Amino acid sequence: MSSTTNATPSTSAHERATITTDGSEMVITRTFPAPADLVFEAMTNPEHIRKWWGAGHGTMTVCEVDLREGGAWHFAQRADSTGDEVSFSGHYKSIERPVRLVHTERFDNIDSPYSVIDTTYTEEGGRTTLRAVIAYHSPETVQAVIDSGMEHGLQSSYDAIDDVLLELTGEAR
Repeated sequence: MSSTTNATPSTSAHERATITTDGSEMVITRTFPAPADLVFEAMTNPEHIRKWWGAGHGTMTVCEVDLREGGAWHFAQRADSTGDEVSFSGHYKSIERPVRLVHTERFDNIDSPYSVIDTTYTEEGGRTTLRAVIAYHSPETVQAVIDSGMEHGLQSSYDAIDDVLLELTGEAR
């Protein structure tokens, strides 16, 4: 059984990510208005990650990236509204800049198993389509992630990546 969620259309110029689920997998697709190398840079360089990760929902307290196969990453953020901290971490399994990145991820606040995220970046006409296939432990985990409200945070973060890309291309508003 497959399902799809789409956010309510925005009045802004931002694309919307599409999220589909099938069993233990979630697939996220989103097109960015920049070449693949810039999208990859925005999504893997701590200088840029600090500008988009969890955009508008708190203060990033940890942003560590060891971008090499076997290297680790760790992001944490303190929520402005509650003061609670959320933390995510994982390891890089495969890096083929700028076309593919495979890494693990877990939500550190609970004893959760790692998911594996296989992300491809396909460039066409100066625009890049990201496709992230996330393999979770179970269909129930996929549903828990959806139910957590992750889509709102994902859409906000991707919109903020658009702003980082504008800075990187010299087209900042």
